[in-house]
Amino acid sequence: MTQTQAQEEEKVYNWDVMQIGHTCPPLTVEITRESIANYARSVQNSNPIYVDDAAARAAGLPGVIAPPTMCYAYAPMRRADIMHHHGYVSPEQYAKSPRSTPFAGSDIVFQGVPVRPGDTIMSTSTLDNRWETRSGNRFVSFRVVAHNQRGEKVVEYLYNVIWELARGQKSRGS
Repeated sequence: MTQTQAQEEEKVYNWDVMQIGHTCPPLTVEITRESIANYARSVQNSNPIYVDDAAARAAGLPGVIAPPTMCYAYAPMRRADIMHHHGYVSPEQYAKSPRSTPFAGSDIVFQGVPVRPGDTIMSTSTLDNRWETRSGNRFVSFRVVAHNQRGEKVVEYLYNVIWELARGQKSRGS
């Protein structure tokens, strides 16, 4: 049995089945003062605008806001959810021969609408693009879009992964 046959039997999400536009149900996350403070503390960001209303107002903000990179927490990429939604497991979950699809980069576009305590953020994740380089390396891009409870877009980002290296190329760990 070939590797491709084994993957199809185990329904592993692979290059041949992935389609631009694959998505999964939206995710909703409630933002609290505590979640913002915990996130800021976890990334060692001590800027008081993330924990103190007076400091945030002194900086010209309406009050405490979420740190920009918190978008990865309240609007996560969820590529495995996309694969599961379409009836597949991710390459990382393939029981017989798991493999990684490493992070390659991210392009974040903030919309000028701060995320604040009390917001409800709903995000969608979609397979946005896939491409193969001249050398045969394959990349996949996932688009995440998040809106608040008023329907205002708060962030949109692309999360790019190395799907496969070309034959003959080895990852650094090999």
